[in-house]
Amino acid sequence: MRLFTLPNFLTLGNLFCGILSVLYLTGVLKTEEINVAHSVFYLLCASLILDLLDGMVARALKISSEIGVQLDSLADMVSFGLVPGLIMMNLLNTSLQTEFGIGSVFGFLITLFSALRLAKFNVDTEQSAYFKGLATPANTIFIFSLFWITTKNEGILISKGSVDFFLLLFVTALSSYLLIANLPMFSFKLKGLSWTENYYKYIFLIISFVLLLILGISALAVVIPFYILLSLIFRKKILYA
Repeated sequence: MRLFTLPNFLTLGNLFCGILSVLYLTGVLKTEEINVAHSVFYLLCASLILDLLDGMVARALKISSEIGVQLDSLADMVSFGLVPGLIMMNLLNTSLQTEFGIGSVFGFLITLFSALRLAKFNVDTEQSAYFKGLATPANTIFIFSLFWITTKNEGILISKGSVDFFLLLFVTALSSYLLIANLPMFSFKLKGLSWTENYYKYIFLIISFVLLLILGISALAVVIPFYILLSLIFRKKILYA
């Protein structure tokens, strides 16, 4: 059993980035609030890249292993499970105007359902061509986008009131449901490059690129719901592709 392989080192890099994000979000690593958002953004990008690369490298080198699969899920549980839960906890705290309100623990529903989603993915053999439910990285991107908008434009997303608290609870519940829902959502694994086979993926990429150019990182709050909407519209095509 080979533990020290390049794909496993990449996966551990993903995990390390997740740990650093946790330290920033919990205040163990001190910085200004606006810099927390920047730090977590860079670490999230690194985690996403490393999470993509570990599988690609394993397949290219033909050294895929069961331990690599399990290690990948364990790393994702921190980077794309615990991190979004902490982000939502912070958002709920902000809406309650407290450092830690008991209501903010509901943010960790995202963490719990992320664990269920990752366990479900590991035993489901039908998710090689598409995802069932929202993948944890995509969900983390969406939750982070809310944190980014709130940090950059205080009062636009949450105005420190009970209505906004319940809105965030709704987002938490919806996010948790989407993680484990049996809804087919397209992946970006391409069998070919033809427009006919992949037009909905190309549409998503083009529109997302334009939104990012116009709105910057805040566009992620629109990009992920757009991804979900397209997946629902092209549900049959995704299933029978």
